Amino acid sequence: MIRNCVLLIDFNNLMFRMLFVKDVGIKFEYPNFALWRYKIYDSIYQSIKYVGNVSEVILAIDDKSSWRRSYFSRYKESRKKKREKTDVNWPKTFNIVNQFIGDLKHHMPFKVLKFQSTEADDIIAIIALNSQKECIITSNDEDYLQLCSDRIKIFNPSEAKYMTCADTNKFLIEKCLTGQPKDDIFNVRTPNDWGQTPETKGKKKPGLGKKTAEKIIAGGYEKWLDENYLKPLFHRNKVLIDFDMIPQTIEKRILTGYRQYNFPPPRNMFEFFKKYQMKGYVEDFHSVEQTLMRLY
Repeated sequence: MIRNCVLLIDFNNLMFRMLFVKDVGIKFEYPNFALWRYKIYDSIYQSIKYVGNVSEVILAIDDKSSWRRSYFSRYKESRKKKREKTDVNWPKTFNIVNQFIGDLKHHMPFKVLKFQSTEADDIIAIIALNSQKECIITSNDEDYLQLCSDRIKIFNPSEAKYMTCADTNKFLIEKCLTGQPKDDIFNVRTPNDWGQTPETKGKKKPGLGKKTAEKIIAGGYEKWLDENYLKPLFHRNKVLIDFDMIPQTIEKRILTGYRQYNFPPPRNMFEFFKKYQMKGYVEDFHSVEQTLMRLY
């Protein structure tokens, strides 16, 4: 059994997954945010119970800005446009999300962490890499696979199973070659200004998928990069993807905030369940309190 474990939860990943649960109805005029809040909290609590022997719970939250966008201005450039195409009142939704995050911080013995120019995966990676304890990362984002080790495990809540990575170095090289379309990180054949010049505007990006990347790695990827003058673009992707490339200023910001975190008083817990009318947690509060008090 895992002992003295740190549970690291990608809150943004959890928040968006629960927003699009059918019964929450996020695309309706009046979404069921009460259900959304319950599902968020219940997912956190059930993860604590499922893992067992949890000594810390970290809720990692994205800042609205990211150091990666300062490094590469096109990072996640399509996110806003994609959201605008959905039938969701995002300003109202984010107001409710931020209020709930504030209440979690004010009432619960969770370390609710958010820092300037920092993403949730930065927070999770830095804490996991600097911890001496067993770490369980809860997210369905495969970016965390680069952290897999005997001490750091990745639990995919969507599939209710642990994700594994047999070769983290190969995983990283492959990602740096293929890029990450979900984050608008281009593959190494695609220059930074693709689609912005007269020659490339409206044209499809050059292809480089998983199978091609595997062949490149098998044949010696460094030689291939040299021959094709693509080392700078590989480095661009490495900075954006490899957690070892997180700037030291960001690392210091995270570790300082993490180590100096102060919990609210235990009496605040019951107020949280009453405020949000979480009937099951109110009725079973004695048992819930015993579980949560272990985090203090």
